[in-house]
Amino acid sequence: MDIKKAQPGLTKHFADLISHKRLAHAYLLTGESGSGKKELALWIAKLLFCENPSLAGPCDHCSECLRISQNEHPDVVEIAPAGLSIKIDQIRYLKSEFAKSGVEGVQKVFIIEDAEKMSVSAANGLLKFLEEPSGTVTAFLLTSEQNKILPTIISRCQLLELNAPQLPLLIEKLEAAGITKDQANLLVNLTKNVDQAEQINEDEDFQKLIKNLWGWYSAILKNDLIAFVKVQTTLVPLVDSREKQDGLLFLIALLARDLMLFANDPNQQFVFTMFEKDFSSKMTNISAAAATNACEAVLKKWRSLSINVSIQNILESLTLELCDCYHR
Repeated sequence: MDIKKAQPGLTKHFADLISHKRLAHAYLLTGESGSGKKELALWIAKLLFCENPSLAGPCDHCSECLRISQNEHPDVVEIAPAGLSIKIDQIRYLKSEFAKSGVEGVQKVFIIEDAEKMSVSAANGLLKFLEEPSGTVTAFLLTSEQNKILPTIISRCQLLELNAPQLPLLIEKLEAAGITKDQANLLVNLTKNVDQAEQINEDEDFQKLIKNLWGWYSAILKNDLIAFVKVQTTLVPLVDSREKQDGLLFLIALLARDLMLFANDPNQQFVFTMFEKDFSSKMTNISAAAATNACEAVLKKWRSLSINVSIQNILESLTLELCDCYHR
């Protein structure tokens, strides 16, 4: 991620703070997954240690920048959850590092990922540093769930909220990882976390599900009740958990929305761009009103999953309702 493109205001803000030597001792960076919290913290660390800094930021090529990128800099320490939480032993280690002078200089930087996952004892253990900061230490606490951070921690940090991740930048990053543009376009509508998007893309069942979903929906658009059979044979076997079932209904909602948008204006931005060429032929003689009714039917049916109706019953019922909406 190019953090200067993703967070231009904050990178400029921190560059100004560093140039005027006004960096605070602790920051809480909050924002949804994929917004670039860690990238921003590392960018600031590089700017502090860079051998060739400029108004544009760190050079990203000197030995200091490269070591930070490779997590090998002795004065930039990162902590992440060990399992489900950040343990008190990790904070004790961090506090012992706080007490030391910088190995190669006076500055030290600490980055705590998923800070909301600190156990209560770990969070309380961190408070001492935050209450009695060292002028040569800067800590960055990163979180996507600010409401889970202890108020005493928040009150001792400078709180900064990152902008939501921009879809074009996320798509660009996924394409750089070898994912097709069509697939990247779908993935960023499912998650803003690039690593998670790559994991989803590598799931063979997910790829089958996308293909089978379009086969099922295409049959509905033709008013072919083979769609009723496809529920049991091609969709249900691929969604064997509540999480996957909820994910399938979300995908159906996105597809129904795409078709509603297409019926109203074919020049819209769609999620399922891999099927966009087929929309015209599939939507022949289907009105915008019918497509809107179908989209509403999907959203209503989605709620049924929360009252323990089986996914097969939901999809079979939805099949009949969608055929009725599109072809009434």
